[in-house]
Amino acid sequence: MLLQRNPPLDHCIPPNTPHSVIQSLPTWQDNVDRAVGKPTQSKHLETCYPRFIIHPFLQPLIKSSLEALKATPEQTCLLFPSVRLAKAFQSYMRLQFPSSASERWESKCVSETLNPPPGYDIFAVLFPVEQRSLAMKFWTFSGAGISTRLAENCISRHDGNLELTLGLPTQPDHEYSNYYTLHSALSSVPEAKAKIKARFAGLDSDSGARSIRGVDGVSTSDVYLYPTGMNAIWNAHHMLHDVCKTSTDPRTFTTVQVNILYVDSYKLLDTTNPGYHIFTNETLDDLELLLEDSNEKPILGLFTDFPGNPHLKSADLPRLRRLADKHNIPIIIDETAGCHLNVSVLKYADIVVGSLTKVFSGFANVLGGALLLNPSSHFYASFKAHLDANYEDDYFGADALVMELNSRGFEERLSTINRNAEALADWLFIRSKVGGEEKTVIEEVFYPKYQHRKNYERCMRVVSAFEDDLESAQNKFQPGYSGIVAVSFTSLEAAKTFYESIQCYKGTTLGTVVTLLSPFIAIAFPPEKMDWVREHGMSEALVRFSVGLEDISRILNSAEAALFAAERC
Repeated sequence: MLLQRNPPLDHCIPPNTPHSVIQSLPTWQDNVDRAVGKPTQSKHLETCYPRFIIHPFLQPLIKSSLEALKATPEQTCLLFPSVRLAKAFQSYMRLQFPSSASERWESKCVSETLNPPPGYDIFAVLFPVEQRSLAMKFWTFSGAGISTRLAENCISRHDGNLELTLGLPTQPDHEYSNYYTLHSALSSVPEAKAKIKARFAGLDSDSGARSIRGVDGVSTSDVYLYPTGMNAIWNAHHMLHDVCKTSTDPRTFTTVQVNILYVDSYKLLDTTNPGYHIFTNETLDDLELLLEDSNEKPILGLFTDFPGNPHLKSADLPRLRRLADKHNIPIIIDETAGCHLNVSVLKYADIVVGSLTKVFSGFANVLGGALLLNPSSHFYASFKAHLDANYEDDYFGADALVMELNSRGFEERLSTINRNAEALADWLFIRSKVGGEEKTVIEEVFYPKYQHRKNYERCMRVVSAFEDDLESAQNKFQPGYSGIVAVSFTSLEAAKTFYESIQCYKGTTLGTVVTLLSPFIAIAFPPEKMDWVREHGMSEALVRFSVGLEDISRILNSAEAALFAAERC
């Protein structure tokens, strides 16, 4: 694979990729505009990350639903794949506007109008247009809306094509054409979901061997699939409230986060459960004091990402496990940035969540999430009982077929990504001030090898003897530091110049087979949150690489040219 020039604003990455979740953002200002919700100025929005903006595939379905429901010009709606999720949205809106009449958020089944494939329903919830910004918070942080493939299939069926449409690239010269020529999707949705669960559980689906996750008894029955990674996190929060709370008001609880979480995890907490505590590796003594304080609100759960994103710092998981056991608190670990092939964190967690959209898929053209229970956790019985009684499979079949197709051989892809990312991180580190270079515009490199390395390597997966005897690719995989490398610069101007000068794709998400660059802080936080960003040790002048499969010499040459431009500025 070769590094490609970035397409124009709002075009999809790679070009001509149906359902791409990567929206091209060529300039720094493009990212700032997205952070503040400024409408796009481009004439044609080809794609977007479906949780952030109403995707083009959904727009005609919303229009048809409004017409069928005889909505007024002052009303709009959002679409959900189940009545449960539609009611959750209604409850959220009523919580935001407790004095408003409940009928303002009507929920209606629009399946007859939209004609989804057999076995699927779609529900529309009407609400006033003036409340759109609050409604989009639920859409974004719950990850509960209908999928773009479900929308595409509705459109296709309206045009007379009743076959299930997967929406894969069709151009013979597409960057992914070789993969999709060599691999074809399964015909069975249940079989696809079973294979996804086995891969996420770390099981060799062919041999039925023990899980590589380092915990006895792991089974595919402990894996729960969700339409998005955020939906897995959202459901984990709901389960904690239902299982662990001791009062009828969940707001009497608080949560604890260690190190920086994925930005939307904070926004979910800001929206649904204000009053959380943030600690770092350096302030775990303060966490211990908080847990010992009987006057503090009870802790619903302890959350951490391993490693954190974008600063790639790894928490001291053994110490957190000891504290959690002592105070009877569940630990929830988001392993998206590290991936279970690289790190073995299940033994420290009661719940592991992950975004399948990232390296598990790799091709950034399908969403998905998963939750895995630790069968050795003393919370296991109560969590398992709750999920088995309340879990609803909202993962659209075509998305599952594409996810299973994409995830074949992701071990080999991640192995190359590990090597490329480490080479880039090493190259940048020796050119940074922290690495000893005085005359440089690079301040610091954020990568597990250079940020709390002992904590990461303590949890790096060790390939055991029983794995060596197996033939599957995941058991031959050699763990590494994963594919995210973040760089802070000595000035915002240098960071902007580096970003806009480099030749590679520019857009959000991570874990992709193509190299992506993102000014992570600029797009994740609006300007009014920059004080919070600095308070928590993050630099506004930061860019984040998601390193792909391209030839490493080309990645380094591109970075060198961009660094030269940044130094000149």
